[in-house]
Amino acid sequence: MLRRLHKCGLGFLVLVPVFVTFGCGGSGGSTQLRVLAASPDETNVQVLVDNTAVGSPLAYQANTGYLPVHSGNREFAIEAVGTTTNLVPNQATLSLDNDTETTVILAGFSSSLQGLVLTDNNTTPASNTVNVRIVNAAPGLQAVDVYIVPPGTSLSSVEPNITNLAFAQASEYKNLNVGTSTNYQVYFTQVGTPFTYLDTGPISFTSGQNRTIVGLNSTSGGSYTFVTLKDLN
Repeated sequence: MLRRLHKCGLGFLVLVPVFVTFGCGGSGGSTQLRVLAASPDETNVQVLVDNTAVGSPLAYQANTGYLPVHSGNREFAIEAVGTTTNLVPNQATLSLDNDTETTVILAGFSSSLQGLVLTDNNTTPASNTVNVRIVNAAPGLQAVDVYIVPPGTSLSSVEPNITNLAFAQASEYKNLNVGTSTNYQVYFTQVGTPFTYLDTGPISFTSGQNRTIVGLNSTSGGSYTFVTLKDLN
């Protein structure tokens, strides 16, 4: 049950492992893979590609950075450190195109893990702009509206940039104007009203960057946090 939503967008893997081939063996050209550990109650995990461990074990909110892998159909697993059980069970195959960048996010509570498969956009944006993508990977949240606004903006005076973004979904990249350096603030709110679940505080962006902002549950429960993934520059 692998669902994949292509460029500029979102991929989605439900309760199955995703598959990639790392630099040892296999055929095909080169591509880039990144994995983010985003399950708030799971232990440290190890990523395996074609049955070979890649990168270091990941604590919650950590990511591998981009890893060079072979393109094509790859076998992939995420295991709790010290175990051999795939946390996204029933091995599947992820088809990785040549010369692309893919992010896999291990999301959800440990009782119902999911793997989101995102096709990243690493094309340089136009001068004095940035591209920002938002992911709802907080299992404690339902669908949210998302505002990406300059600090100090009253949310009641503007419309959300993204509406009704469900858990385990990603938005398209939003192209935002910046100067030499500009701050934006991201809010996850209740759908239809600016009641705020998550406020990132000011995030600094510089012209030419692509970024993915991932909303997460905090480990303490009942509150929310985020990580920023550097897609480009």
